[in-house]
Amino acid sequence: MKLIYDSKADSVAVLVHGEIGPDDTADVRHLDVDRIVRYDEDDRPIEYQFFNARRLGVRLDDLMHHAELTDFFREAGFPERGWSEPIRVTAVRRRRRDVAAG
Repeated sequence: MKLIYDSKADSVAVLVHGEIGPDDTADVRHLDVDRIVRYDEDDRPIEYQFFNARRLGVRLDDLMHHAELTDFFREAGFPERGWSEPIRVTAVRRRRRDVAAG
């Protein structure tokens, strides 16, 4: 496995079996707003992508390579979060302004 971290985007890509070539085809599935998994033609994961990795932590508990990924992220210093840990959401509220007719 190979971990690639982009600090500007706070995203992590984990390549399961090394580099992915330009001719490799993959089925991309969005697991949730913070995770994407790419699968090969045999439906095996070849890449995991995690967004908001340092800020919110990574959720690994439902992934095929859970044990390996847990050790991998722990060694790299990323926090792990479970499915039951809520993500704080900042709500943006806008005021309605009355506009005079005419």
